[in-house]
Amino acid sequence: MKTILVLTDFSINADYVAQYALRFAQDIGANILLCNIYQAPAYAETTGNVSWPMNDNEENSINDLGAQVAVLKSRLDVEVSGNGFRPDIEQYSGEGMLSDTLNELALTRDILMAVISMHSADKISEFFATNHAWDIVDNARLPVMVIPYQARFKPFRLIAFATEMNYTDINILESITGLAKYSNAGIVVTNISDEKNEENMVEKFFNQIPSKINYPGIVYHNIIGSDVVAGLKQLSAHIDIDLLVIVHQKHNFLQKLFGWNVTRKMTNRPGKPLLIFPCSTVKATLTVF
Repeated sequence: MKTILVLTDFSINADYVAQYALRFAQDIGANILLCNIYQAPAYAETTGNVSWPMNDNEENSINDLGAQVAVLKSRLDVEVSGNGFRPDIEQYSGEGMLSDTLNELALTRDILMAVISMHSADKISEFFATNHAWDIVDNARLPVMVIPYQARFKPFRLIAFATEMNYTDINILESITGLAKYSNAGIVVTNISDEKNEENMVEKFFNQIPSKINYPGIVYHNIIGSDVVAGLKQLSAHIDIDLLVIVHQKHNFLQKLFGWNVTRKMTNRPGKPLLIFPCSTVKATLTVF
């Protein structure tokens, strides 16, 4: 069954993210994999295939995950009755790099997406959390949903999809419609450019929809401007969207060195839940909700 992977560091905000993901999973009929990735302690040694005793990081991770899973299951006991959908909640504790471990799990389990948060209430821990979260966003091979600080879940009624209107994004739009169908959400396809888009580009993109996508609630909204991030924040501020979807374009070293790209700027302090798809030209690799 489809599963939402929820990354946690056991902070207060991680509890909010887990609760958000649980409501989201109930809404779309998915299970939860609550995941904590820890680093090896400084004193750890490895020799051949010797199995060393459990270290403190591993033991704490397993115990804290168990406690958080128990809290989520207790919420389900109170809130779900009768034939209401009750997600299975499993836990995974592992040592390693965040993005590498996430991608390995995505290969071995039916993972829809990862759900993370960028921020905490503590400014010092927030700095490190942001770096870890960005590693996930930049290297994940599956969609990543970034939840604003202490956001509460509500069913999606309007989803905005920011696109360059190229031929690969039509596949991502098809994936988004699968998510929209759970709550009959409308989809606003938007593009930010210096001047009004040529009708031919818009027409070419939308002409692909009838043969590939059967969903009536798709409209187009053009934003004129040179600053993509400002345009998207303007969209979020003036249109009551519940989810913003973007495609992450990885930049080269010099672009990363001299300026953040659009994805990083949007994830810095998202005002709305943000769903980030990795750039992909292969339809078979995209999430099917």
